[in-house]
Amino acid sequence: MTWFDRAAAIIAEVHKTIPADADLKARKAALRAAKPHDLHCTSWGRKVWQKAAKAYLTKHGLKPRGWKNLPPSPLEQAIARAKARDERRAT
Repeated sequence: MTWFDRAAAIIAEVHKTIPADADLKARKAALRAAKPHDLHCTSWGRKVWQKAAKAYLTKHGLKPRGWKNLPPSPLEQAIARAKARDERRAT
């Protein structure tokens, strides 16, 4: 059993105790309360728990952070300027 499988199993047990009409805030609180110490005290454990919790909460209304709303990075801006410059030269 991997760490992720263990975290997912714990989250599945927590899911059984949560009412079906629970909101996202209540689900997050229940997951925080159920987080075992060994998955909290190591960096890998925290990463695995967060990944498993995100997978669970996404199914129940958590909106994933999107990269679409971020402004272009300086590198992306430079690439766009170079492409525009090349298109102007080609025409």
